[in-house]
Amino acid sequence: MNRGKDEFRVERLKAEMRRAGLDYLVLRLGENVLYTTGYWPIFGASAAIVPLKGEPSVLYVEGEQEFVADTWVDDIEAYPFFNLQTLANPRKSITDWLKRKWQTKGYNPQGKIGYEGDFELVASNNVAAEARVMAPSSLRAYQETLPDATWVDASAAIRASRIIKSPIEIELLRLACELCGIGYAAAREIAEPGVKESALSAIIESRIHEVGVGYKGVRRARGFCFAMSGPNSFWSRRPFCIDSDRHAQAGEQVLLELDTAADGYHNDLTRMLAIGQPSPRVQEAWGVINEAVDAALAITRPGTPCSELNRVSMDVIEKRGWGQYFYHHVGHGVGLQFHEPPTLHPASQEILQPGMTIAIEPAVYVKDWGGMRIEENVAITADGYDLLSTYSRAL
Repeated sequence: MNRGKDEFRVERLKAEMRRAGLDYLVLRLGENVLYTTGYWPIFGASAAIVPLKGEPSVLYVEGEQEFVADTWVDDIEAYPFFNLQTLANPRKSITDWLKRKWQTKGYNPQGKIGYEGDFELVASNNVAAEARVMAPSSLRAYQETLPDATWVDASAAIRASRIIKSPIEIELLRLACELCGIGYAAAREIAEPGVKESALSAIIESRIHEVGVGYKGVRRARGFCFAMSGPNSFWSRRPFCIDSDRHAQAGEQVLLELDTAADGYHNDLTRMLAIGQPSPRVQEAWGVINEAVDAALAITRPGTPCSELNRVSMDVIEKRGWGQYFYHHVGHGVGLQFHEPPTLHPASQEILQPGMTIAIEPAVYVKDWGGMRIEENVAITADGYDLLSTYSRAL
């Protein structure tokens, strides 16, 4: 869906380019092509040129015509990724395009060009099993194509622009949260003693994809869910989650970690699900974490240090006698990736600003019993926050 030109992020990016002294950006990562043009590449072999003065240009893989129609950019060009005459060589196609654009657009061959040199964590392509990144050899090829230019890593400038979301971006994250709710509701349909963890994950992912494609104008939607039951949910304390063939038992809790993408924007949401009547300990832990979430939300407003959200959540958990089970910081930003700045960590120096979108996720994890985590996604407003994740926290 073409949502029109996002002037907010165009102007914000140009401001960061001016601050960094950049004349141009050459972008390869799908998430940054989306951010700067409105077009989310399918295959990950597209590119964008963003000049400080003037409009961007897009090079896309032949076959993605219906998706490049989402861009607000007029200067678009296709190239064949493969044919029967030559081997696929997107690097050459992109370098030829760069040379051609610098000539036809009259760009300064001695300008300062920014590239994505420090994106170690990247969002996956729409073809989620693979991700394409710019290799050092690609950068060398671009430098050889424009040898008189000054090439600099622009990652910091790009991130500084991306950390504040436009109204269009916030609405896409809201849609991703709505799709999470649809997935969670599907899980409740089969949440009975004996249900397999992977079955819960599967029905959530299936329902999000089934309903999400076409939902309120969303063209592409995917959910990535991991259901961890009973003692298995302890292991969600790790930097990743993974489900298994374990069958949940009556009275246990299931931790449902769910990341959903709506047209390239990713949220990060966790809900807890009780199998039958939750045990007293499950109910107690849920109450503690629910209170910790509310404590963090109570101070979520512009000007609040990100570290404070961590502190107030931890204070609640410690006062309720669960402090020894508090393992990790309470959140992070969401957007083009489902983990991005800012970080809600005790050592964070970041301050909440209007337009930031964050996930708040205090948790406790007890070995041989399990974990309890509740996560909310919010957008920081001028005087507080806008709750994007409205699905019930109830067990």
